[in-house]
Amino acid sequence: MKSQWNIVYSNQSRLDLLQIDHYIRYNLFSPQSAKRLINRIMNMIDNLAFMPNRYQLYKDEPWHSLGLRYIPVGNYTIFYYPNKSTNVIQIIRIMYGGQNIPQALTNSLK
Repeated sequence: MKSQWNIVYSNQSRLDLLQIDHYIRYNLFSPQSAKRLINRIMNMIDNLAFMPNRYQLYKDEPWHSLGLRYIPVGNYTIFYYPNKSTNVIQIIRIMYGGQNIPQALTNSLK
């Protein structure tokens, strides 16, 4: 059996989840949709503990060379770094696809 990886959330990714939930729940007035989407995102993240490298590397530099991977989930994308030497998956961001993703990723490092 393959070893399981540990998943760690950045503060920004936790905030992203809260903002996604809040937007759908209160701006779109759809609490059930918000709950379903957050559960779907969380399930995708939990499944990373087994085979985190199965998803694509992000194409843009410097992220590609740093090993940033991503998972599309509906209109959102989960960005994460798997660290093979520590068996830790760092969830970096969870973003809406309509955002300027390269800029948001760059701002995440500041």
